[in-house]
Amino acid sequence: MDSNKRGAYNHDHNLDKRYLKQVRLLRNLTLKDMAKYMEMDSSIISRLENGLIEFTPYYHERLKQACKKIKVTNAELLAIREVIQQREKRGFK
Repeated sequence: MDSNKRGAYNHDHNLDKRYLKQVRLLRNLTLKDMAKYMEMDSSIISRLENGLIEFTPYYHERLKQACKKIKVTNAELLAIREVIQQREKRGFK
């Protein structure tokens, strides 16, 4: 197995806009804080979270890099996925 694909902070998960807010809340970050880690304006983060702009591969890569910077582990991302799936199952936004 390729050593580049191993480790607690290797984020091969299919991160999408639903993860953005959950990761931000997991680390108790404000929009401004998250914007700093993603190296973009906080208004863009807000628009992404609210679905006002499309979550493109560019934003996906920025979120992935931010997750590494704030040390979000694969286990935490799996827990976030479970939360997202349960919320969708119950009809929450």
